Amino acid sequence: MEADPLAQLRDIHLPLDPSWWPPAPGWWLLVFGSMALVWFTVRYTRGWIVRRRPLKRARRLYDDLYDKLRNNALSEEVFVHESNEILKRLLIHGLRVDAAPAANDRRWLALLDAQYGGNEFSRGAGQALGNDRFRPQPRADIEQLHPLLERFFRQVKP
Repeated sequence: MEADPLAQLRDIHLPLDPSWWPPAPGWWLLVFGSMALVWFTVRYTRGWIVRRRPLKRARRLYDDLYDKLRNNALSEEVFVHESNEILKRLLIHGLRVDAAPAANDRRWLALLDAQYGGNEFSRGAGQALGNDRFRPQPRADIEQLHPLLERFFRQVKP
């Protein structure tokens, strides 16, 4: 008699489990996409911080100046001159406005209006930052000028 043909077969061998390496193409895309997203986020955030640094510094200088005025450590006339100097530095060095170095009186006030987005500098309390500050008895309404300058520092975009 013939032997059982099934007995002649070898035992079943299962294939090896799939390895984690190399990952599927979808995982490679996910890794590189995530790395690119992190790189762009860090780069944008760093640029944003660098662009805002001069504005923060000018705001801090202005706050210190206003505190000195409230404590009677300086006069209103000096306050107006120094506030104007802070704004001039901010526009020239911080925001790099090309027209700022040569601007004076009405052109300076118009430039501030353009940065601010209104006309409070050329027609309102901000006129004190023009040539009016060089008069023998300068007229500056600090109660209106201070809120205007605070809004300017909040609204100006680097």
